[in-house]
Amino acid sequence: MGTSGAYSGSAGWSGVGNQTQEWLDSGAGVGPRGTGGEGRPSDSPPADEPSEPAPRDRSPVGSPLAALIRGLGHRLSSSGGGSGGPGVRRVVGAGGTGTETGGRGRSTARASSVGGRAAAGAYGLRSGVAGALGELGLSLEELQGLPRHEQAKRLLEAAMGPSGGVPESELRLANAELILWALNEETEPAPIDLANRWVVEYVWQVWISEAGPIIRNHSANGYDSHRVEQEMRAALEATVAGSSLPDDRPLTPHDFEQAIESALKSLERIGRTSS
Repeated sequence: MGTSGAYSGSAGWSGVGNQTQEWLDSGAGVGPRGTGGEGRPSDSPPADEPSEPAPRDRSPVGSPLAALIRGLGHRLSSSGGGSGGPGVRRVVGAGGTGTETGGRGRSTARASSVGGRAAAGAYGLRSGVAGALGELGLSLEELQGLPRHEQAKRLLEAAMGPSGGVPESELRLANAELILWALNEETEPAPIDLANRWVVEYVWQVWISEAGPIIRNHSANGYDSHRVEQEMRAALEATVAGSSLPDDRPLTPHDFEQAIESALKSLERIGRTSS
């Protein structure tokens, strides 16, 4: 089954689409029930029981999926942060200045900055660190007097400001997922978990934007798209790892920005053995 002709993602991102197809063709989305030979779905209806997520006590990343995540990491890491070259232009936004290199104009510098501000805002509110919020133009005392939905709205607006377009919607969705998760967790999330969670959400959103048509086509042929998404998300959660954060002082948006940037870059090394 091939869908290369159906791919309609961003210019320069067809490699991610092809890697997604290779992973799907290797058996992604095929569970122990409701499947036939050669990894294809059977004609029998699926079992009533929900699909089980990948085990969390081991890495779910096989070779095709590792290659896909490396491809995403490479494409994101090459989308900004350098001095520029042919097809590269500077971008300036509320979350920082970076560079664009095709692929809908995503900027790694912009993403790391925006994600760092979102993580710092959630950290500042949950940990009671006024300084982190102050750098975003927010007041801890004022936020603490607001209902949770209004807190989330203020943090989201402070993290990225007005935005539009696909790249910005990916950032906004990643920020919203992180902030809502952080504010609703019973136990205050560890700072590094905030950084890693943001990267998982962001890479997930980018992948869905680029590979969505391929995933839908795969599902139309009888495969379990929900299980595909579960497998991808479990793989990201198992592999994303930002650099450690300082533990001897209150953290700043810049600290989170560096952790997020390191996590994005680390994706290029997934599944590779050290020489």
